[in-house]
Amino acid sequence: MNYWHGDTTNLAVGNTARMAKIIQEATGADGWEIQPVHSYPFDYRQTTAEAQKEQEADARPEFKLPMPDLAQYDLIIFGHPIWLSEMPMVVRTFLDKSNLSGKKIAHFCTHEGSGFGGSESDLKARQPRAIYLPSLAIAGTQVGSSTKTIQNWAKKTISAGENK
Repeated sequence: MNYWHGDTTNLAVGNTARMAKIIQEATGADGWEIQPVHSYPFDYRQTTAEAQKEQEADARPEFKLPMPDLAQYDLIIFGHPIWLSEMPMVVRTFLDKSNLSGKKIAHFCTHEGSGFGGSESDLKARQPRAIYLPSLAIAGTQVGSSTKTIQNWAKKTISAGENK
């Protein structure tokens, strides 16, 4: 269930996953999805209530798949949705378990009005030794009509990452 133009709707593929797919197709990048062990409720309002409780508790939900071997990558294209003006807590779990020192990071997110919220400053605080490339925030409802913008950002980011 996704927030969609002031209401909620069931999307077969979420906005952030759709954006990640556009990026992956434009760049040929490998992909890995942070999937929480505990599934969130189908109902949007119940999910946001649970997300708020996680934020208030500063929770670190575990994720299903084993951590990828990040040592093989110089550039990490890192994306997530914005929940309640922040990155989901399971994303913080990933960041807390990762060492991205010296890695180039291209950060993207989907949102419905808050832009990056606090996620950019949070990311930089959790991974202060990374090298940050330009970021991109797209409203989730605009992902489908922003394909060219997303592709151009991704290609430009890859190029910038190769030259830094």
